Amino acid sequence: MIECTDSPGLVISGHASPVVVALASLAIERGWRVAFVGTAKARAFGSLPVQCHTLSPSDPDGVESVLSQLSSQWRRAPAALVYATHAEHTVAAVTESVAGWRDVQRQLGAAFLFAQAGVREMLRLRGGAPVDDGAVVFLGDASASRGIAGLPRVSPGAAAAGLAGMTRQLAVEWGPFGVRVNLLRVGLVAGEDAPTRELAQRLPLGRAGTPEEIAETCYYLISRSSSYVTGVALAADGGFLAT
Repeated sequence: MIECTDSPGLVISGHASPVVVALASLAIERGWRVAFVGTAKARAFGSLPVQCHTLSPSDPDGVESVLSQLSSQWRRAPAALVYATHAEHTVAAVTESVAGWRDVQRQLGAAFLFAQAGVREMLRLRGGAPVDDGAVVFLGDASASRGIAGLPRVSPGAAAAGLAGMTRQLAVEWGPFGVRVNLLRVGLVAGEDAPTRELAQRLPLGRAGTPEEIAETCYYLISRSSSYVTGVALAADGGFLAT
């Protein structure tokens, strides 16, 4: 087993959105080491000291190899894993293509494979013993979590339902190993969704959220402040899902 150091590690995968960049910045500010595994380029994170590894999150062997490298470099397994889905897919159900459907659902599989590889690495470095408060967080689109008239999103809706079900089951299976699993449903985000004034004003809070606000909520879920929280789908959406 590798001797641990004090600074925890966060590995992020999926879509390098403004929320993900804000989360990386926040975690680094609070003493975490951060790596990103995915197809985004390092320039997406600006001057932030984020270690970027370019490969498909759907490549389990590649992801496992990167996580092993990070563990060796950090001298401990990652303490937290975050996978950010991306659901800008609006196609009516009657015209949805097989390729379009599969492309959206592929994210669900990638989220699982990434989390699985990360938790395996956590357990490997503990010799199979329970992890000391490991955390997995999936970032999902709140608007894909409910049916909305005039917004055709059948494939993202199916993926969102799958993500919620997967979160609950993984929380049950991985809880005994000391790993918490939660879902953060993200609502309208300024600078990411380019929301119209009318849409934002229809939210109970009357505005879009900022990437920094969503990042703070995600950070809560990976931190020890939420050490007794697992299996939940928490919404950071300005009240969207309450309407």
